[in-house]
This record gives sequence, structure tokens and C-alpha cells, in this order.
Amino acid sequence: MTDFAQYGGYKRDFDFQIGPARPEDFHSKAFGDRLWADLSRILEKPFEGATIGPDAPDGHRYWFGDDDLSAHLYSGPPEPDSGVLGQVPAMLTVISRSDEVASSELAERMYDGLTASDDYLVAVFAYDGMPIAANFDIGDDW
Repeated sequence: MTDFAQYGGYKRDFDFQIGPARPEDFHSKAFGDRLWADLSRILEKPFEGATIGPDAPDGHRYWFGDDDLSAHLYSGPPEPDSGVLGQVPAMLTVISRSDEVASSELAERMYDGLTASDDYLVAVFAYDGMPIAANFDIGDDW
């Protein structure tokens, strides 16, 4: 299990960049829908009443919030000329609103769940923009 607790704390969220492990025939809406469903399963939280829409140029936004957590996902097109981040066009932030579960615990569960399937490339960044985990080579130029 991944340990993100050392990077957590008040107002210290985790930013996920996620992409397909096999990028052929990529469609941002289909990818976002599948990722959103996987997140709901991993977090054991039905995202009932979630807001989903194409309210962004070339991409789709997903949002859910309740007393336990808030989840924000943007799934856009890959940008091959953007270096390593061009491979992971989805941006995700999940924040705990609970006193019993820290955001770092949610981040650990998401990272472990997403990387277990071998369907996703996942890079996680701390609140200050420094990478803290990835299941693919993101290089050292941070």
C-alpha cells in the first residue's frame, strides 16, 4: 500500500494526472466515463447526483460532493507535445470532508485501486506540485 500521509495535512490536497495505459483510439468522454465509474467503485461511493457535462473545450467535467468527500475530474484530449503530462490528460482531485478519513487516505486508496488494474497511467502530485508517486516513468526534471 502506498503511504501519502507524510504529504497530507490541512489544505494539502493531492492532484492526480491519469491517462490510458493503451492510448490507441482514445476518446475523452468514454475515458472519463470509465474512470468516473472506476473511482466510484474504488472509493465505494455511488456518485449519485453527480454533475457531468461537456462544459469545457474538448473535454468533459465530472463533479460530486457530499458530507464525506468532493471529487472533481476533467477528462480532456491527450497532448503529445506536452511531455510526460501529455500522456495523462485527465485531472482528478478528491478531497475528504470527513473528520475520520484524511485526504491522504483517499489518495492512497485511489492510487492503489487505479494502478492495480494496469488500465491507467497515474501520476500523483503533492499540494506544492512535486510528484510523489507514478506507475510510469515521469523523469526527474521537476
